[in-house]
Amino acid sequence: MAQADLEQALDIGGFGYPALAALNAKKMQFALLKGAFSEHGINEFLKDISFGRGRTAPVRGAKLPAVVTVEPWDGKDGSLPEEEDIDLSDVDLDDLDNVQKDEL
Repeated sequence: MAQADLEQALDIGGFGYPALAALNAKKMQFALLKGAFSEHGINEFLKDISFGRGRTAPVRGAKLPAVVTVEPWDGKDGSLPEEEDIDLSDVDLDDLDNVQKDEL
């Protein structure tokens, strides 16, 4: 997490990513999108917030932490491990067909 202090102040995390937060810096209140992360879901979230219908919470610590400058991702780390090929030559699928017919 590159912005761990900011995420903690806004209670982001624990329910998945991507995450969206709307912040009122004057009142130190924020609201989190916990619905669908889609164009429709985001529009509904912002409309509710603009009409004062969304749930807000105070920013933890009553102040925003500094935003940390980090190096951009180079695309090299986070690669998936290669999957091992499984030898299925000793598996006899004909036996499976016979079991299913016997159960019927």
